[in-house]
Amino acid sequence: MVMTTNKMRPKPTEDEAFALVNAATRISWHNETVPCPRCGKYLNYKQLGNSFVISCPDENCIEVGGRGI
Repeated sequence: MVMTTNKMRPKPTEDEAFALVNAATRISWHNETVPCPRCGKYLNYKQLGNSFVISCPDENCIEVGGRGI
């Protein structure tokens, strides 16, 4: 999996990025509601083919994307 970040948002720490990827799994497989590790708002998840983007609804918070084969 390749992780990318939106250049307009602050870069997540390694722990935050790991938490976001785990949250993407929890949301996509179990339909859970997962809070942002930075601010506590509920995360947004979008699947785009074999890629995904998980982000905080706050424009100034964090976002991580990934893709698999």
